[in-house]
Amino acid sequence: MVGRTERKRIREGNAEWLEAGRLLGEGMALYFTRRWGGVSPPPFASLNLSAAGGDRPENVLRNRARVAERLGVELHRLVFMRQVHGTRVCRVREGGGRRERVVPAADGLFTTHPGLVLAALTADCVPLALGFPEPRGVAMLHAGWRGTLHDIAGEALRRLRSLGVLPEEVRAVMGPAIGPCCYRVDEGRARLFVEKYGWKSGVVEEEGGFRLDLFRANRINLVRAGLREENICRVGGCTCCDEDYFSFRREGKTGRQGALVMLSTAKG
Repeated sequence: MVGRTERKRIREGNAEWLEAGRLLGEGMALYFTRRWGGVSPPPFASLNLSAAGGDRPENVLRNRARVAERLGVELHRLVFMRQVHGTRVCRVREGGGRRERVVPAADGLFTTHPGLVLAALTADCVPLALGFPEPRGVAMLHAGWRGTLHDIAGEALRRLRSLGVLPEEVRAVMGPAIGPCCYRVDEGRARLFVEKYGWKSGVVEEEGGFRLDLFRANRINLVRAGLREENICRVGGCTCCDEDYFSFRREGKTGRQGALVMLSTAKG
């Protein structure tokens, strides 16, 4: 597993970010926001980046503007997805006007254009960032249980191979998400994962009921798609355990944190 020690926390006031760009490669920036440092009131307190749960759009816009400022980019450089828990992965190019962009009905984005910030919004699902050196680019995936089961990671690598990307050169970083410590599921959902990964994979655990390990499942998907084990890393903890993150499983009505990846304008 590549350098866990290369990640670091960045504090600004009461906001805290997890920075892990070096794990993807030189000239790549990767940030995972936490829930603090924004303007939204409870139950969205406070750096909520999604209006889908009922927060006021003006609060979300101000929070997104704060994120853009922290990243040193204009708001329209941020590219979000209207996430649907599927496996559609879209290429992002320049253009899109003067506001932040939203790609409809997608759960994955990739780009080879420097300065575009690809974002996934989560409150327990796995944010999965990819970095690749040739052609140089980045990707961001949103992997909930459905996206994981239907292999959004494999679909992303299929799209990247069409660009000439070699899977063995790709690096992957999974950010904060619900862990098997908290992700209890019914037998029906557990059975779907057993049928795909097997009982001995460690994806499904039976201690006190069925629990899913989405990190392990996505790692298996990545390796099956051609990534090297040593190029796959996890940072951050369980969003349900850690109250500094939004968690749908813990809170129900809540906000969304962001996972943001960007290719810098110059290599190195």
